[in-house]
Amino acid sequence: MRKSVKSLLICAFFSFFPIFYSFSGPIYGFRIYLSDKANSTYSVDKPEEYLTQRAIDKRTRYNIAITEEDLPVNQSYISQIAAIDTAVKVWSVSKWTNTLTILCADTHALGDIRALDFVTGIRPVGVYYKNEAPIDKNVEMPQRAPEPDTSLYGFAFPQIALHNGHYLHNEGFRGEGMLIAILDGGWSKFDTFYNYLYVNNRIKGTYNLTPFTENLYENGFHGTACTSIIATNIPYQIVGTAPEADYLLIRSEEPGFELMIEEDLWARGAEIADSLGADVISSSLGYHRFDDDTTITYSSCDGKTSIASIAATKAAHKGIIVCIAAGNEGANEWHKISRPGDAKDILCVGAVNKDSVYAWFSSCGPSFDGRVKPDVASCGWGTFVIDPEGLIIPGNGTSFATPVISGLSACLWQALPEYNSLEIMQFIRESGHQFLNPDTLLGYGIPDFYKAWLEHTKDKITETKNNYHFSVYPNPANNQIFLSNPEGKEVRYELFDVMGKIVRKEMEFSNNSVQLIDIQNITKGVYLLRIIEENGNSELVRVVKN
Repeated sequence: MRKSVKSLLICAFFSFFPIFYSFSGPIYGFRIYLSDKANSTYSVDKPEEYLTQRAIDKRTRYNIAITEEDLPVNQSYISQIAAIDTAVKVWSVSKWTNTLTILCADTHALGDIRALDFVTGIRPVGVYYKNEAPIDKNVEMPQRAPEPDTSLYGFAFPQIALHNGHYLHNEGFRGEGMLIAILDGGWSKFDTFYNYLYVNNRIKGTYNLTPFTENLYENGFHGTACTSIIATNIPYQIVGTAPEADYLLIRSEEPGFELMIEEDLWARGAEIADSLGADVISSSLGYHRFDDDTTITYSSCDGKTSIASIAATKAAHKGIIVCIAAGNEGANEWHKISRPGDAKDILCVGAVNKDSVYAWFSSCGPSFDGRVKPDVASCGWGTFVIDPEGLIIPGNGTSFATPVISGLSACLWQALPEYNSLEIMQFIRESGHQFLNPDTLLGYGIPDFYKAWLEHTKDKITETKNNYHFSVYPNPANNQIFLSNPEGKEVRYELFDVMGKIVRKEMEFSNNSVQLIDIQNITKGVYLLRIIEENGNSELVRVVKN
């Protein structure tokens, strides 16, 4: 009898958990490369046996073929390897790369495994040694927060306004019906802070792929902090970038360790997301060094060397918007992006602050093969998150820039469902403020999600319906901008930064068709121009000062 989708997804992991949770070490990890999927009990004609209906419907909607690549790894091969030695535990499988990952207390069985005619190669992927004090990696939580913004978004307003995400929300696109898979390293207290998501059935699945942590909710707060940027909905305190979306929580990161096997687990997590029909993957994990002697070189950041990078690219081509943190090595010796941010056709996310200033720690591009990386940038310096005590504080890292982009990407795809994942990601790149002149720090720049929607919606909204009477050019600008008032309305303006401080102001009403605004002496960053009509109506236009 064939396994159900649910049992297929979890059988390779949890059956061996009690053996490894209290290990004394060392525990060796190896990736086994398989030759084929011959004699599989699964078929491309019956995808319902390994994909959910949601996943199948999405493949059908976007004309994405189901191929042999989507078939599960041959169960006979898995069983034969597991039968060689009771000390060998098949821990993870990857159908897209046709590999499996084993854990074992010694290496005695490797010769017999290598001799199997369907095994084409074996690669060590790390050694676990006893670690008495697991730590949460890649999270920096500095000072307590100042007073919130007075808008509905509270503290989160600057990081959403940076992308005109609030305008997209105002149009009714807040992530409803979208499924976001978050691959991360732990969700301590998440089930407490976000109990309402569970009660309302908006957590569609939780998966712990790591061998030495008992569940999602221990030894790691990084996932909670990242998810808070997307999912929180506390009006006037903090509102996330996709507050009405549904979520999958997938733990692929083992606290206290940094081993290549985590890339195998990342690939498995991406496949789970695909099998369940996820629309977006948000992953604030990256790899450029490991705890053992494994050597990582910049030449491996080519989008086709790392198993995680391969999986990320495949996920994008199978109908998922994939958002991955660039890394926090910009000021360090490594300097470059990490894997799987080097993957092709995904959104690798760098960091700026709320004023659009490049964050010194944000990892730089390009990929080794010369592609623009990062793809885009978002607020990852002073980004507001929920901390381990349940308080709202600012934190730093491309880890936090990524969920800003992920959530808004879900909202944009909700708004433009007729386009596929690759097209949506390209629209996001094209809306970046430096799309025509990308660099190695911010890539195509800071996306304007509202602009991306306006330019690609088939149901073009009239200027009157949108209250979009005015325009500003050039934008971005260096020394001056022009306010275009083609209808000759009586208007005045206020230019203020994203924290609400006014930096330019005109008190007198004017009906000039074009009005010059001097911005030569203000600092670089993102500003909001409020155009106020005599009758009290107003519009906000996002302005970028180079």
